[in-house]
Amino acid sequence: MLKIKLIGLLLLMSTLIFAQNLNQKKQQLDELNKKIDEEGKLIKEVEHKAQNTKEDLSSTKSKKNKAEKKIKQIKKSEKTAKSSLDLTLNELDLANQELGDLHKLCELEFNKLCMAHFLSKIYPEKKMDTRLLSSIILQTTSEINTRDETKSGLEKKKKKDTRKYEDLIWTRIVTNKRRKKYSNQVVSLNKKLTSYEQEKIDAEKRVNELKAQAVALDELITKLQANILSDDYSYKFSTPKLIWPASGTIIRGYGEQKSDQYKVSLLNNGIDIGIEIGSDIIAVDNGLIAFAEWYNGAGKLVVIDHQNGFHTLYSHNSKLLVSKGDKITRNQVIALSGMTGSAEIPSVHFELRKRGAPVNPLDYLE
Repeated sequence: MLKIKLIGLLLLMSTLIFAQNLNQKKQQLDELNKKIDEEGKLIKEVEHKAQNTKEDLSSTKSKKNKAEKKIKQIKKSEKTAKSSLDLTLNELDLANQELGDLHKLCELEFNKLCMAHFLSKIYPEKKMDTRLLSSIILQTTSEINTRDETKSGLEKKKKKDTRKYEDLIWTRIVTNKRRKKYSNQVVSLNKKLTSYEQEKIDAEKRVNELKAQAVALDELITKLQANILSDDYSYKFSTPKLIWPASGTIIRGYGEQKSDQYKVSLLNNGIDIGIEIGSDIIAVDNGLIAFAEWYNGAGKLVVIDHQNGFHTLYSHNSKLLVSKGDKITRNQVIALSGMTGSAEIPSVHFELRKRGAPVNPLDYLE
């Protein structure tokens, strides 16, 4: 009799130790899931920063290219303006030279006229015809006036060409400064983008490591649960097939799934059903509410213990209509759908677990 009591006590102690260890492992799993959620948020934040940086980089490169193109155009215009200015300066030099020659000629002709007039006074008998000299002087004076007008026009053109040439030089200098500024920004943005990409790679590596740890811990929890679960469960429901927890379309199936966001394969322990926010979520069979509150990435979560060796989980709800300890019946509305937790679109995540281990719900649903 004493031997039987000792065996019973040992079994009880063993069960308590398993239960305590199970709770510790569940807490560790919760911490891992929190870290995974945090890393997921970090990845999204880094991706957002990287996208903004890419847009800034594209815009800055475009500005830099436009500045370089403008500098090339300015250099061509600058060359043309310089040629035009040089030509004007040459024409102005020639006009000044011709005008100087005409002034000298006019002065010489005027001196001849004065001398002729003076000689005619001294020697009246030698009258000289001054009309020819006067005509020549008038013609030279007229040509001087014409040359003065030409010179005035060339001086105006010189000012205009000089101003245009100097404006082009100044515009090129300013544009080149902008180009250098854009070049420096491109270098800085490329460094920033590289940093974000490396940060994302590091975060994704941490996510993969955390998920691997979570999978291993989940397997351990399943084994621990198997050790403390009763073998007396029937593993049968009230009907051969379960009703669906919601009316919608399966957007993510059971098992291994590819993630476009993380570029890795993720394991889905249930199915995700796309459904409008506020739709009814119903219990697939009779049972007892084992959990009904917020739970990390699952958001507002309901767990039903069907007391037959099976549990069902309903995640991402917007509102919970039951509490822990409530007895519920098949087809009872237990929550309203939403997109709480890590859900990116309105949906319900549904899991079916046998002795704590996930099984494919589609094998049991009608």
